[in-house]
Amino acid sequence: MTDRPLHSHIKNPVILTISDGKTEFHSGCRVIDINFPNISNPEVGEIHFKNSYTAFITVKAKFKAQAENGDAGGDAKWKTCVRRFRLMPNPHMEEGSQDYFCLGKKHFMNELSNITQIRVILQQPSPVWKDFRIEELKLYRSAEMNKTPALPSWLIEDSGKSKKSDHDLDNDSFCDKLRSERSPCLASVPNLEAISSSLQHLWALAEEVGAKQTERALGRYEVDGCYEINLLSYT
Repeated sequence: MTDRPLHSHIKNPVILTISDGKTEFHSGCRVIDINFPNISNPEVGEIHFKNSYTAFITVKAKFKAQAENGDAGGDAKWKTCVRRFRLMPNPHMEEGSQDYFCLGKKHFMNELSNITQIRVILQQPSPVWKDFRIEELKLYRSAEMNKTPALPSWLIEDSGKSKKSDHDLDNDSFCDKLRSERSPCLASVPNLEAISSSLQHLWALAEEVGAKQTERALGRYEVDGCYEINLLSYT
């Protein structure tokens, strides 16, 4: 999991009702749709949220259809990834109604990769509670997507092999070898010899300026310890 959640657009919950034209029946079910407008291939590893009197939660995902040749094509398909996960042990009791939850890969029936949309279904069959929802809903990427890149070979080279190279090559040629074997991502690192030369030049200039400073005290516009008003200028 990363510290930053995935960029997603979470729509407002929609209450599902049953109506025959005369009366309206509350189904005890709400639906939240989540889209990923700026991510081409979103992969979700964890879903974090705070419960607010929701008894069960179901997660469905819309997967991109794969053609026979492996390219994306055809109609996308909905699959159930989490089915009626219980948030409150007893829907009529307070326990679990305000807890924080994290749904990870161990809860998923299908991996949430190569998806276009997620639908979260909330259910509360008890008539005791006037309202139910989830809060602070955040999606995080899978841990596999955040593996630290491997170090370049010249950094993890065997120490014995490096010592052998020191005997075979002088200092200049050894540095040239390291530069030639550097990873492309380190190509922008400046030359250490050039930095050292520039620092020595700056140090010499500072010493020269310090040697030319006069030891005479600077004159002050004071007469007997007081400022002379006629010698002051106003700007």
